[in-house]
Amino acid sequence: MTEPTWTAAQLRAELATYHQERIAAGNHRPSTIATYIQHPERFIAYLEGAYDPQQPQGRNAR
Repeated sequence: MTEPTWTAAQLRAELATYHQERIAAGNHRPSTIATYIQHPERFIAYLEGAYDPQQPQGRNAR
């Protein structure tokens, strides 16, 4: 039995669908939805080699 495989583009598309479903459900605050989306986005970037968790990120980066 083979396991399904996903490309980064497919993962991002599914994440976008999930994001829209969370908004449409209307039972979460925007900050909660942002958390649900930002962490998987970061993980996908890590899989692509575009994110290094050891490097400073964001506005506090030096």
